[in-house]
Amino acid sequence: MGKDYVWYAGYGSNLSKQRFLCYILGGKPKYGLTENEGCSNQKLPSEDRPIKIPYILYFALPKGEGTSMWGKGGVAFLAPEKISNSEQWTLGRMWKITKDQYEEVKRQEGKNWYDHEIFLGKDENGIPIYTITNKTKLKNVVPPSERYLKTIILGLKETYSMSNEEICNYLINKEGIKNYFTYDKLLKIAKTVVL
Repeated sequence: MGKDYVWYAGYGSNLSKQRFLCYILGGKPKYGLTENEGCSNQKLPSEDRPIKIPYILYFALPKGEGTSMWGKGGVAFLAPEKISNSEQWTLGRMWKITKDQYEEVKRQEGKNWYDHEIFLGKDENGIPIYTITNKTKLKNVVPPSERYLKTIILGLKETYSMSNEEICNYLINKEGIKNYFTYDKLLKIAKTVVL
């Protein structure tokens, strides 16, 4: 049974359950602007778990100023070099889905943007864990839109039960956040996100 499954480790908007399920079921995320088509197999993830990913989170775009889903602003990527300092690791949430769903999720994410798969190991049952990012560290650093930030904040609250202050402390020094958002501005946004 396990050989048909993979864990997909999300770290940006895919921390949020309602957002990730739009990739499986189709539909528009709570803070999104457009619809996802969904997977041909709409079986819900059989499990989800928090995961700390040993790569650095940043916000950027391969090109342009925004996305059709989130409006003007950058989205989350992982710098492609693994790091040893666990204090800089990225907070993620992994979803146990079928291999065919994983391929369709990757396609919906945009294979030109998220063109680099990272193998993060296997769980206790031997099921592989993957995440995706861009194969290069993007130079077009762009701060995220409030819509996108709210989705990440929602996911952090769901997955890690973090307080607004803990979320701000986690995000404030990320490339694409620092120099663009003050702590107070971030905190104000975080307080609008309610589980």
